[in-house]
Amino acid sequence: MVVNLRAVVFINGIAVCGLAVAMLIPLIFDIVTSTGRCVCVFAPLVLVCTFFGVLAMLSCGEHERISITRKDAFLLVVSLWCTATVICSFPFYLYSGVKLSFVSALFEAASGITTTGATIYSNVEVLPRALNLWRFILHLIGGIGIVAIGIIVFPLMKIGGMQLFLAENPDKSKRFLSTVSQMIGSSVGLYIGVIILFAILLTASGMSYFDAVCHSVSAISTGGFSTRNGGISWFKSGTIELIMAAAMFVGGLTFFEIVKCFKTGVKEFWNVQQIRGYLKVVAIMIVVPIIVRMVFIEAEPDITVISDQIFQVVSAITTTGFDFSKNYIPQIVLLSLATVGGCSGSTSGGIKIFRVQVLYAIVKHHIHKVTRLFYVSTPKYQNQKISDDLIVSVGTMISLLIGVLIASVFIICTTSNTGLGGGFHSVVSCLFNLGYDFKFSELPSLSKLVLTCDMIIGRLEAIPVFIVMSRGFWRK
Repeated sequence: MVVNLRAVVFINGIAVCGLAVAMLIPLIFDIVTSTGRCVCVFAPLVLVCTFFGVLAMLSCGEHERISITRKDAFLLVVSLWCTATVICSFPFYLYSGVKLSFVSALFEAASGITTTGATIYSNVEVLPRALNLWRFILHLIGGIGIVAIGIIVFPLMKIGGMQLFLAENPDKSKRFLSTVSQMIGSSVGLYIGVIILFAILLTASGMSYFDAVCHSVSAISTGGFSTRNGGISWFKSGTIELIMAAAMFVGGLTFFEIVKCFKTGVKEFWNVQQIRGYLKVVAIMIVVPIIVRMVFIEAEPDITVISDQIFQVVSAITTTGFDFSKNYIPQIVLLSLATVGGCSGSTSGGIKIFRVQVLYAIVKHHIHKVTRLFYVSTPKYQNQKISDDLIVSVGTMISLLIGVLIASVFIICTTSNTGLGGGFHSVVSCLFNLGYDFKFSELPSLSKLVLTCDMIIGRLEAIPVFIVMSRGFWRK
């Protein structure tokens, strides 16, 4: 089966035109606010992206129905993310106020669009507001934008989009609506609505309108970018911390299940196994440190400390990674939570609760089978038998991530002055889209490039990238 490159290039052309439209937002914002510092950055890019996007569509478009196979879908997913990352890096590269190398600009764009939140800028407050706005638009695009553009536009172009959805979201239990367009459309509506809601709450808590919108986008997309060098701690408000924690918590949930909740009720929402696991992990990781502090450190709980701990736990497990100076919880615990991540179908990174639960069920079943001579049963998830394909998929993804982790740490430690601990910390932050601050600007270009690849591999959950890189993929 030959890859349909014409269809892949055509759809990438649509995505490039979509990015041109996205660049209009900071361009118009810059003109309206009368700063004009970024007009010469975004205006040429809008024209160039429109030209090449339309050129790709015209040169590869076909009058008859365009069909994509599962093989095409994997190439389409990987190419969309890579194309978007390269194009979205040019505003950072072209802005002359804070000059970046192209690799550094690529790192910043990948961090934004994969919702990692690791920044190359040591001082984000000196950036013009239009360029800062672009950073948060990347979170919006990465959170749901690329998949939404592809799957909503496909029906209009008579292109089936289910293959793309399955290639990026292996949990196939989300087909509760009649069409993919309804599924994604409902999620986008919820996504935007929740951003607006939390932006209003943050504004009421003392943030400026600009800061509130940006941080609401950052929290819901579980990205981690901030308009302030000190992150959320700059605002010195426990109320803002709790609002942001609530926003990040929502971002770590499965948006499809939230939409479904409005149709079937809260009971069905609670019956989803990965959501129960997510709620339990968050609850335990919040309550246990508070009890430990009450018993061994303080006689009475401090409200400020409690809000800090809640913020840190939710920021870690949703892989938002907001930088926070008050380390009430050990760093290794936070990194472990980020490795697990949120729910499948959310904007968070990590392995996902769904896969951890599947892996636990498999291990538990194997132990029972070994220890009990006449034990006859099958591992189950959500009261259904776990298929062999799912077992292989989970094992393959985890194995690939471990392999990428080891190789990346080795390359970074040998090409920079970073020690083993620092190299491990930086790779985990990028591979699992956590984005904890590591002074990434001080790393050499090769290390930044490796971490950029790690962010994309982590965001796409490894398997699609390695499928496209395999020799067998390109054979007929």
